Amino acid sequence: MSENLKAPRFRFFEDERVLDISYDGLFQVRTPNRLLRGRHLVGADGAYSLVNRLFAITQPLGFAVAVEVTLRRDRAGLPAETPPCFDFGAVESGYGWVFPKDDHWNVGLYTLHKSRHLREQLAAYIALKGFRVDGDPLATFAAHQFPYGGYRITLPEAPVYLVGDAGGFGDPIVGEGIYHALESGRIAGETIHDCLAGTARHQEYYRRLEASVLADTRVTCRIAGAVYRDVGKAMTILENPMVWRPVVQGNAEGATFTEIIRKSGWLLLKSLALRSVRSRREGASLPGSLRGPLRGLRFVAQR
Repeated sequence: MSENLKAPRFRFFEDERVLDISYDGLFQVRTPNRLLRGRHLVGADGAYSLVNRLFAITQPLGFAVAVEVTLRRDRAGLPAETPPCFDFGAVESGYGWVFPKDDHWNVGLYTLHKSRHLREQLAAYIALKGFRVDGDPLATFAAHQFPYGGYRITLPEAPVYLVGDAGGFGDPIVGEGIYHALESGRIAGETIHDCLAGTARHQEYYRRLEASVLADTRVTCRIAGAVYRDVGKAMTILENPMVWRPVVQGNAEGATFTEIIRKSGWLLLKSLALRSVRSRREGASLPGSLRGPLRGLRFVAQR
């Protein structure tokens, strides 16, 4: 056990793959090296969750894909430095991004659309953004799946608590799941504490989850469907100050989309659902910038 993983009353086992899990009043978790037993089980095992497969608690609506590379500044260059940018429409049902950092750029694509050509599309996106790379631009290529839409819950009979990507609780608009992982983990810990104290039953976890994480999962799924059905119209709506102000300010304050909508009222929800603003299709090609005050974030709508 690593020194940095030591904590009172906790034991950590690194690099041990879970082979099987069973429940007969106590959980039995088998790894190649040991058999662990416990009264409660938290499934924080990510997008390919074994816990969810065995206990069938959530049914994510789908899996988004993100692919990315790290371009080191000593091996790559740009004619001029770029601000952090999201290029919506750079890939079907998704966006491209460039995040400048001290010694490298992180560049990638995110999409809800299943494609076998994301490597080629990422290479084309890197070239289109103006990068000149010494060597293979895809040398550090990495791909990740992102389950989303896991708000349909089948309450388990056993005290099992899915958290984060294991339950598909993230935001499919941009593929962000950190808030959902941390918040669901916090609620799981509180619920287990209450269960051990005899003041709650394990099913209470999913009821508590509904008020925050699941509500946001449901709302962002609906918004993502609307946004990626017509990216051009979505970008037109995002230019509306009644939309971008609460969205930018809310995100800067760490608010979820559900909280932003609650604070900003029904008009924002209607706008984000693409119902209240007429489409102004002005197709653009990479690279391009959103007019107005969103300086530093660049958006591109596909035709």
